Amino acid sequence: MKPTKNIASEHVLLKQLHNRDWDKLWARLLGSCAWILRKRYGVKWRNQKLITFSRQIILEVTDKIFLEKVRKWNLDEYPDFEDFIVGVVDSHINNTLNKNNKEIPTEAIEYFQNRNGELDIDGLEQITTPELRKQVFDELKAEGADDEELIVFECIADGIHKPKDIKIELGLSDEDFHNIWRRLKRKREVIKSKLAEDGY
Repeated sequence: MKPTKNIASEHVLLKQLHNRDWDKLWARLLGSCAWILRKRYGVKWRNQKLITFSRQIILEVTDKIFLEKVRKWNLDEYPDFEDFIVGVVDSHINNTLNKNNKEIPTEAIEYFQNRNGELDIDGLEQITTPELRKQVFDELKAEGADDEELIVFECIADGIHKPKDIKIELGLSDEDFHNIWRRLKRKREVIKSKLAEDGY
């Protein structure tokens, strides 16, 4: 006889739905989607397509968990709700790509770099732990970073520091990259100060 799975009740799910900071969780899920698509599936979509696809995946996943209730939260397998929903996102990306047999576009992107060929990241490259990465992500979100800025940050946190490489990774034009990086730089000093206060 198989042991009974410890599935979260509707009451437990509703607590997650109402008590979570969904702005922060949404940003983390968007970053997870981008990472999975780029690292596991090697997609080279333009940034807007990457964001649009990721948003759709997250909406479909939340529907399956909270409305359709077809994705059950096994508390023994995933004690933390965030780990559970990231797992569902991962699975749903795989199912969607396989079902739709989407093409992965490859595009020639012109070379762009600053004097050193690398970004003046100034502290953001020191993302050495998942905890610090999550904290910086949350701080950027709190400072008003948009989806494009957060996905560029994900590249930086993954160790991609050259503008050329980020542009290729995300399918960005020179102008798009310049505009996103300019917005992200404005938030840099605030983030550095907060990290310093926390002993990083």
